[in-house]
Amino acid sequence: MKLGTFRFSRPHDLVIMQKPKLSVGIVIACRDGQEKLDLVLASLSMQSYPAKLVTVYVIDDGSAKPLSLPRIRPKNTKLVTYRNSEGKWGKTAATSDMVSQIKTDVLWFVDADMVFEPDHLAHHMKWHHDADDYVVLGWKRFVKDWQYSPQELVQALSTNGFNDLHKESWGKELWEARVSLTNDLEKPGIDGYRAFVGATFSMKNSQWKNLGGYNRDLVTGEDTELGWRVFVNGLRTVVDRKALSWHLGYSTVEVHKNQIQRHNDPTFAQHIPQMYRIREKSKFNWLVPTYQVIIDAREATLDQILKLREKLLATPGSTASFKLLAPWSLLNRRYTPVSDLYTDLREIRNWLSQDPQFTLETIPANQLISIEWILEEFEVGSTPYYIFADANNSTNLKELAEYLLESEQGLVGVVDKKDQRAMAVFAPALARASKFQGPIYQNISQLWGIQWLNDDQFTKLQRGKNTLIKHFFSFLKREGRKINSPRQLFIFLKTLFTLIARELFRRG
Repeated sequence: MKLGTFRFSRPHDLVIMQKPKLSVGIVIACRDGQEKLDLVLASLSMQSYPAKLVTVYVIDDGSAKPLSLPRIRPKNTKLVTYRNSEGKWGKTAATSDMVSQIKTDVLWFVDADMVFEPDHLAHHMKWHHDADDYVVLGWKRFVKDWQYSPQELVQALSTNGFNDLHKESWGKELWEARVSLTNDLEKPGIDGYRAFVGATFSMKNSQWKNLGGYNRDLVTGEDTELGWRVFVNGLRTVVDRKALSWHLGYSTVEVHKNQIQRHNDPTFAQHIPQMYRIREKSKFNWLVPTYQVIIDAREATLDQILKLREKLLATPGSTASFKLLAPWSLLNRRYTPVSDLYTDLREIRNWLSQDPQFTLETIPANQLISIEWILEEFEVGSTPYYIFADANNSTNLKELAEYLLESEQGLVGVVDKKDQRAMAVFAPALARASKFQGPIYQNISQLWGIQWLNDDQFTKLQRGKNTLIKHFFSFLKREGRKINSPRQLFIFLKTLFTLIARELFRRG
């Protein structure tokens, strides 16, 4: 990764490497489907990327009839049988277990029902030769019928006949629209992770291991959750429109959409905070919070902390973890309730210490809390927003996080007239900045950008008429992208009317 890379920017003039050096492990998890697998391997045998740098791993995940390697296949192809057992079966487990043993520089994951244009892999690899932090998605079109054999496929590919294989095809309109609206994910916004699909993607082996591979809690939809972690870790997802492929047949989601959603939604809600629509159905304490919040509670009252929490969690489906900083050990000293020097702190502890949302961290009463110390105190994970506040600061932290996203900065902060601070940090910026040597704050400034405001400036931004109109149209643009069915349209309209009613009520 290059320190000079700003946000999700990337070059636009990369070409296929003439003398590539990086080795590639191609991973295909498959259960049954021998006929399609034969076509996949036939197309892989025609890849222009040097064969000496490529190894193909076919993982047989419990096929009724064991898979076999066809005659037409890449030279270095290995068939591995993944022995299923209770709690160890399926694509997620099979892939994660087998990939842990692969040592190649790059991993390319492909579905077992794909046919690839000969330069497909080479287009992936031009990115990985440029930098370490790319995750590359290929471009695919779906086809209903195919009549060719592996031999006929090889013949067609050897004579530049990839595009002529299918006269009729279709793409995922919502997916393609999201990619186009985000400038091929160079400006992904908070929902760009939804474009991450598992049919053909690649990344450096080191990045796969740093991310922890697939989440084993998911039997399907593992690519969406992985895409979220790719995003919050500050990696750059690239859609290469020149890396062409055909997807043989319909996707599982297309055929069984309702059943798949019912199965995946609760697990997505646990791990992806951005899925408000799912989370708002209940008031569960979700596994990954929307916000990780650190509060300097040394001069705070219980009422201040509770009001801060109430405003922050005003959006249905949002959750937070709170770390309260104070000299809590002082409360162990002998005291009398009628002359307690630490009445406010004691009240906070006694009410909140058993609430799972709150943890209490002891710091000296006179400790200087620097911004760098705060940034190092955050526990980087799948949470999208990291927030610090002096408890006496009156800034609405929810509005601060919203402004952070709108501003596209890595960190935004507000200082009031009493020099009380509040700041919000964007997860991709924090994660990437933490990977480099040097002060995190300085790295965020170089990699993403930083903005500080006084409280009057922030209030003007939040209450100004132009900003409200801008928020409204940003909402229409962002949420409108998700409409791909009558049900999604109903959800969109319901949310729109709810927000309008809430704003009118708040303003009287």
